[in-house]
Formats: sequence, C-alpha cells, structure tokens
Amino acid sequence: MKGVIIELDMYSAIRTRFIDGESIRSIAKSLNISRPTVTKYCEGATHPEVRKAYEREPSVITNATKSFILSCFKKDDDENLKKQKHTAKRIYDRLVSETDFNGSYSTVRRTVRNLKAERTVPPQSSVPLSYAPGEAVQIDWGEATIYIDGQKTKVYTFCGRLCYSCDIFVQVYKAANEETFLEAQQLMFDFFGGTPRRLIFDNAKVAVKEGFGLHAKPQDKYLSFSSHYAFSLDF
Repeated sequence: MKGVIIELDMYSAIRTRFIDGESIRSIAKSLNISRPTVTKYCEGATHPEVRKAYEREPSVITNATKSFILSCFKKDDDENLKKQKHTAKRIYDRLVSETDFNGSYSTVRRTVRNLKAERTVPPQSSVPLSYAPGEAVQIDWGEATIYIDGQKTKVYTFCGRLCYSCDIFVQVYKAANEETFLEAQQLMFDFFGGTPRRLIFDNAKVAVKEGFGLHAKPQDKYLSFSSHYAFSLDF
C-alpha cells in the first residue's frame, strides 16, 4: 500500500530477514506488507519515521496479554514442538482473533522477544566458548592519557574485537559521544569487511537511553542505526 509508514521494529525485521536470505515475496507475505514497500527497504532505503501505520489507541501489554503469550510458549514446551513453534507473528494473529487485543505487531514482537530472553537467562552469567565467523563483535569504550605536542591529553578509545578470530579494531577520539560512537562502528565495519550479526557491549552508556542489561533501551538514533545494518544488541 503506497504511503503506509511502517514502524522501526518492522523495518528491522525486513532488513534482518532479507540479509538472512529470505526472499522479498516471502517477507511481504509473512509480514503482511506490500512487496514494493519490502523491496524499497531491502534495497537500502533509509529507516522511516517511527509512527503507526494504523490509527490505534496506544497499545499496552496487559498481564492478561502476557499470560496469553506465556501460554503459547508452554504449549510448545508441552508438545515438544521442533517445527511450527509460536512465532511472534503467529502469536499476534492469535491475539487479534482470539482476544480483544488491538495493539501493533511490533509491540507483540518486542514483548515476545523480552519474555523469551527472561526465560532463557542462565542462573549465572556465562560467555560462550566459541563463536561462528562473523557472529559477534565485542565493543568497549576505554579512556587513556596520551601526550599530543607535549600536552597531556585525555582520549577515548573505541575497541571492537571479533569474537571468532580475535581480530581487533581500535579508534581514538577526543570525545565519547553519539557522533563518534556511530562513526567508529562504520569505520570498524569497513575495516572488518562486513557487519556482524551481533554487537556485545561492555560499556554502552552512550548507546543506552535507559535500563540495564536485558532491560536496556537503546537511544532512538542508535536503534535506527542498528536496524539499518541489521545487527542485534547485547548490553
């Protein structure tokens, strides 16, 4: 549909699925979006404004809605389903058809992701012993004191390390802000020759709007940046 403005979560889903190799036709059908819209964003159109495509009341995930979503998870667990599990899209369709839910798909998708993360948090934090090539990069902002023209100067070091090969990219700045943060990542992608599927942060104050860990919410501009490059965030 011409003129429809999709939400940023939907834009991110389109980009991620396309990069994963899914066809434009399949993406359009499963997300119920027109093929021209999907094609536009798959071909690199910049992210849209974060606005609703339909006139709806602001959606709130109630306890009843969360219970419904958790019951879908339990059904999959009880039946030990390996295929056709309750995806976010299937849960959204069931909520619309079986309850009075009138929120957006992106709201459901975000809630499903958060609830799944809460279910899979291990009792103690652990770091995977191995990674696939291109799977993840660990990011850290550090501070150092150096001498420039004989003057003692405080600088900030952006360090990105490929978790598979341990190759390292380092960039030094006089300021640690949103502008240098985004620039450093673009330079890192060029240096490594591509974009990883996941960025793992040791220190991400400049990227986080509020919250911590699994409950961290990225800054709007950084959410747009990560959606365009189709990588996930681990804070």
